[in-house]
Amino acid sequence: MTTSTDKSADTARVWKRAAYGGLVVAGVILVFGQTSFVTAVVAGLVAFAAGGYLGGRMTAAAQQAEARGNLAEDIRADVAQSAPAPMAEPEVVNVVAEPEPVEIVAEPEPVATVAEPEAEEEMKLVQPSKVLPGEAELAARKGSWRYEGNSATA
Repeated sequence: MTTSTDKSADTARVWKRAAYGGLVVAGVILVFGQTSFVTAVVAGLVAFAAGGYLGGRMTAAAQQAEARGNLAEDIRADVAQSAPAPMAEPEVVNVVAEPEPVEIVAEPEPVATVAEPEAEEEMKLVQPSKVLPGEAELAARKGSWRYEGNSATA
């Protein structure tokens, strides 16, 4: 990025580079292309115009971004100066509490209980399915036919 503030120098530099680009395009077309001299000149002029226009827009955008960056830094500095001074940090006191003694009580042996049949049914998450209507008919209609594919000999 350029640091100069003279816009005319930046503009001249952009158009100078665009002219070199147009000459390179025209030269490449003349050497490697199978076209006439006029076609190479026209292509060079188009490259020159496009390079100058786009380069000028890019330079202007870069200068605006740089100006916005400087403005943002100025605003940050003003805000930092006007901000109140930070308060003193509170004093940290390390307090370690002693654990209370825990009484260990022996638990009685678990007693095995006999589960009722109703309780077992409630615990089952998946119930066996019922016989669906028409399932027997479908099984009766099903024949012994099976698909046997031809062996691939091709």
